[in-house]
Amino acid sequence: MRTVLVAIVAALGLAGCGANTWGYARYYEPLDDEESFSNAPEPIYLDVQRDPAAYSTSPIGWFGVVREVIPQDDGTVLVRMNQRAHVDRHLCFERSEDTCRVTVSERSGGPFSARVQLRGGTDSEGTNQVQRESLLRIYGRVTGDYDEDGGPFLSVEYYRHWPRGQWVDTSQQAVMRR
Repeated sequence: MRTVLVAIVAALGLAGCGANTWGYARYYEPLDDEESFSNAPEPIYLDVQRDPAAYSTSPIGWFGVVREVIPQDDGTVLVRMNQRAHVDRHLCFERSEDTCRVTVSERSGGPFSARVQLRGGTDSEGTNQVQRESLLRIYGRVTGDYDEDGGPFLSVEYYRHWPRGQWVDTSQQAVMRR
């Protein structure tokens, strides 16, 4: 019983500090291994679609809501997404920071795709795996290729994942606070 109580208190302490798996915080907090990519620009979707060569030399950072995950023969997955703009100040259920969720626009910029080598564990199996309605932040270079929907294709250098239910979009503004 004491072990269970200690585990619960430790979990609550982490949640209260914003240092948790899903980054519950009022403003975006990059993970340690994401830090080197965190200054990547988040260009407007139409600019990238019209002139992919202008974004091929350095990584961009796009948020995408997963529409489809297709396993590939080489062990990667083809992830088809809808690009969503990140909202700087995240929505929160209550005043405490541990109730805040990463927030993106409810409006899609347009489709895009990427091949991703998923990290093991929860990203590749179980209820929190990368799947339809997951949110990914893709850091990658625009390849110049287009997917079957006419969206740009990104070559992934790093990704971050939020399972469905661990992020929100701006359609939740009526029931959440800033």
